[in-house]
Amino acid sequence: MEFGPPIIAVALTCLAGGGTFFTLANRATRRTHAKFGRIEVESALQCMLDDKQCHDAFDLFLAWPIDDPYLDSIRKRCREIVRTSAPAKPGEDISGDGKEQIRAILRDLRGHA
Repeated sequence: MEFGPPIIAVALTCLAGGGTFFTLANRATRRTHAKFGRIEVESALQCMLDDKQCHDAFDLFLAWPIDDPYLDSIRKRCREIVRTSAPAKPGEDISGDGKEQIRAILRDLRGHA
């Protein structure tokens, strides 16, 4: 079977469309996360500390910068904690000490006016 110019054009158009879709989706996600406030950050930290929840909110929190410098500093600290706090047991995302550090950050955030 021979692929002619129309098939190649359709394939390239599909690839370009897919690339455009993901570029626009990433841009929208970046804008949404940039506007994160205290409530969203608290929720992401609590999500990480709750062993019964999926940590997707926390993972997204770590991945995208926040416009508010204080909240972004919390994001950066948490990213460093996750990077340096290897899990103690298989199946864990972070060590107990790492969770304690995140709990302390959450307490500070809740106490910060």
